[in-house]
Amino acid sequence: MKLIITRPLQDSKKMFQYFESKGLSCLVNPLLKISYEKIDINFVDYGGLILTSRHAVRSLAKKRKKFSKKTVYACGSSTYTEAKIFAPDNEYIFYESVSDLVDAFKSSKGPNLEKILYLRGRDVTIDIRLIFKGTGIVIDDCIEYTAEEKVSFNSETLEEFENSKQISIIIYSIRTAKIFLKALKKYNLGNKTSIIMAYCISRNIANILQDEGIQSKILVNPSEDAILDLL
Repeated sequence: MKLIITRPLQDSKKMFQYFESKGLSCLVNPLLKISYEKIDINFVDYGGLILTSRHAVRSLAKKRKKFSKKTVYACGSSTYTEAKIFAPDNEYIFYESVSDLVDAFKSSKGPNLEKILYLRGRDVTIDIRLIFKGTGIVIDDCIEYTAEEKVSFNSETLEEFENSKQISIIIYSIRTAKIFLKALKKYNLGNKTSIIMAYCISRNIANILQDEGIQSKILVNPSEDAILDLL
């Protein structure tokens, strides 16, 4: 049995190296391709930044676009960690999820009347700017990257489906879960759902897969060690 990693290529390679070092055999089959925008950003008018993805941080790093003395609202541990390493001279506020950030902004724990810039991907599940449009919280957004769907399985993954009695796969987002289901349909693998075990980072992702007959386990945190603990 091999563990199929579906994250974007850079993250998949990192996971692959870690798991292989632990003696676990893996396949890399990204279901999203990340492309970074080259748009320049002026941070001067903004007192705060919202970061909901590590890819937004990596886009800034590629452009060597630093920022400092801002309040940074970071969602997810990987985003928070990469942002602090890239731009340490800021005040960071951590949220487990985008939903937690939205709830906090709606409550007394939300931001002051500072103008906020939301650095995001082209496609988002929760549009933070739209949610707070017309309220006292002013949020502008800037698209920093595009996550293109790759509804395909490579030859190694297809061989794994053909020959294995148990398929193990890592699913890290709702969008990836939906792409995975599309790929199963594309390759006429709908009869294989009962042999799949998916390792997911949230209940919402697990629910989508379980509705299609796929067994799922939820990680306590989005780390390689958390996956190893469930294997």
